[in-house]
Amino acid sequence: MQIGAIRPGVLDLYRGQPGGLNADALADALVFADTATRVLLDTQACVSTDPADSTALGGQFEGMGGYRAEIDQATGMLTEQLGVGIDEAFIRLRAYAYAYDRRLAEVARDVVSRRLRLSPDPDPASDNA
Repeated sequence: MQIGAIRPGVLDLYRGQPGGLNADALADALVFADTATRVLLDTQACVSTDPADSTALGGQFEGMGGYRAEIDQATGMLTEQLGVGIDEAFIRLRAYAYAYDRRLAEVARDVVSRRLRLSPDPDPASDNA
């Protein structure tokens, strides 16, 4: 799974019988993978029976495209702040959101607006005590 330069994970799909996928099946698999990636990046783990509730799975992922742009921008900013590659910056963004029980899009918004600045890891070579 990949969005831009960010690879949040791997998704394996299997067929019921051996052989390649035809064009329609491949297109379906790609749509499924894209949807799964978006769900992983920015949905709350909650269930709502109200279809108008866009903060839950019943909201059909409304507005996720705008969040993705902020997440990509925040990840890019973190590459410079932390002096790391894009994959590491995205991992750090996700780890911060997880550690503080916040949505990834909220943390990204704070990074982009400069309300949040993550610190680089300390240099392990300087711990020679």
